[in-house]
Amino acid sequence: MPESERAVSEIAIDAVREWVAEAGVLAMSYFNNVQAQRKADLSLVTQADLEIEHMLRERITARYPDHGIIGEEHGSGDTDREYVWCLDPIDGTGAFVAGLPTWCVSVGLLRHGQPYLGVILLPILGDCYWADATGPAFRNELPITVSQATSIDPNDWMSVSSHVHRQFRLCFPGKTRVLSSVAADCCYVARGSSLGSLIGRANLWDLAAGFAILRAAGAVVTGLSGAPVDVPALLVQHRLPEPIVLAPPQLIDKLLGYIACV
Repeated sequence: MPESERAVSEIAIDAVREWVAEAGVLAMSYFNNVQAQRKADLSLVTQADLEIEHMLRERITARYPDHGIIGEEHGSGDTDREYVWCLDPIDGTGAFVAGLPTWCVSVGLLRHGQPYLGVILLPILGDCYWADATGPAFRNELPITVSQATSIDPNDWMSVSSHVHRQFRLCFPGKTRVLSSVAADCCYVARGSSLGSLIGRANLWDLAAGFAILRAAGAVVTGLSGAPVDVPALLVQHRLPEPIVLAPPQLIDKLLGYIACV
């Protein structure tokens, strides 16, 4: 068997889900009893973030020593590998510190720079979203897909960032909600609950797992300009060059038309 095919066959989504579940238990041991510190970019970090990423790196390296890893807290290495793991130990640290429920543990895997598989766990809600290299996306054990709606009702909603009021003008005819986690934004679009999401200039570790789940659920991801997202380039620059919109394919043009930068 060629080396590349052997590597594919050895990536077990069940093992990744076990690691993420373990990370969720660790995160819950800190929830509502944690102190945050400011990083150089003024974002928040907690001891839970650091310990979870360290644990995930250990699990991945033990099973896949030839793979690269990028993590929010401990940096990147070997990003020129065929497989690169992207770790966000707690996506939505601000929500985690504030005692809100929509923070996630997010683990994504890229192959040749493209989303390959992803697992996102919302421990408070008991929801695990995941997608393998093939097949549908799942919420726990139930397949999920994006919304099939072709029009927008006043009670429909899209998720936006907490800074949306300072950065964008929106004329979306439904409701907007701030989930405080890019990974959660991806999940709610993938399951068809949210009609779409406007995400600012997030980083690769925020997005890699969500991109795999969105792909499997039938979503479209595009830059606010309409340009496609160059995921391999994020292995170098990490941060999106522009905001992006997530949506079902039949609604993406409508959503783009409702959004303008300030």
